[in-house]
Amino acid sequence: MVSLAGTCGNALVIVLYMTCAKLQATVSNLLVVSLAITDLTTCLLVMMPSAWALLADRWPLTAWTCDLHCAVNYLCIIVSMMTMALISGERFLAVTQPAIHRNRMTRQLLARLEALVCVEGVVFAAVPIVFRWVRYDKWEAVCAIDWFTYSEALIYVLVAFVVCFSLPAVFILITNTTIICVSYVSSRARVLPHSLPAQENGRRRAKDERPEKRANRSSLHHVIVRSMLVVIIAFFVFLTPFSVTKLIKMWTMDEDSVPGPVNLMATLCQYVASAINPFIYFLLRRDYRAAAWRLLRPQEQPRPHAFQRQLQVPEVVPYDSCDMMQLNALPQFQDNK
Repeated sequence: MVSLAGTCGNALVIVLYMTCAKLQATVSNLLVVSLAITDLTTCLLVMMPSAWALLADRWPLTAWTCDLHCAVNYLCIIVSMMTMALISGERFLAVTQPAIHRNRMTRQLLARLEALVCVEGVVFAAVPIVFRWVRYDKWEAVCAIDWFTYSEALIYVLVAFVVCFSLPAVFILITNTTIICVSYVSSRARVLPHSLPAQENGRRRAKDERPEKRANRSSLHHVIVRSMLVVIIAFFVFLTPFSVTKLIKMWTMDEDSVPGPVNLMATLCQYVASAINPFIYFLLRRDYRAAAWRLLRPQEQPRPHAFQRQLQVPEVVPYDSCDMMQLNALPQFQDNK
């Protein structure tokens, strides 16, 4: 159920981004769709094989697919974590240095940074396959690294935890704390424009509408910040049980130090972190809800306004005969003489 919900939700986010020009105009949505692609990969290539293995009470596929399952799982977790760090950095720059963000933060730059994140994830995910450290964990229902048998695997896990999780987590904590403080101060200091009566001069009216447009852009900015904060908080909340169980096992070096059902629930929480993001977008962001509504509802032909229908020119019927009624309908010109 979690896999199906995550697959439908993340696929819808990707389709909306590809079909809606308004979503593509917002630079930060590129990171959102990248995170959706990562979560969709987790739902298809990690969750579904885990559900199959859980029902079969063993790994039902071949050995090399177990290695691939472990690699894809680690790749998606690392890319998700680093993408969260990129989202936090992009929002931090947008809040603290808006001028630099408008001039420097382009879609090409974010694409290059996301490509580097994917390369880092591929490197760390390939190491366990190269050294054959992977085995199927029955209670976690995933193919994971066996650091109890291979001592070198423990060093790798510690390095990966520091580089791919601890450092990004500290960066995310600092940047989002700053974002919350700056957003709170700016919301207290912001003065909303008063509604002015319509002016006859068009230039005066356009000048009066500028504060309203700035207020709308500021409102969209705060909505994006709020939704991204909720996504990051949800990611850490659901990933924490999985990380804590791993740390306990590494600290005690005892595989049975964590009960089996607790391991299974920790894995399920990790999967929920990849499936919940689309629902946060649709709940908190009006632009995604509007794009989804335009995509899912049937297209209707717009009807002209009543005033426009009155202005439509009637079709002219040619006069093929000399009927007196048609001749009388022609315009009459009186001779003043």
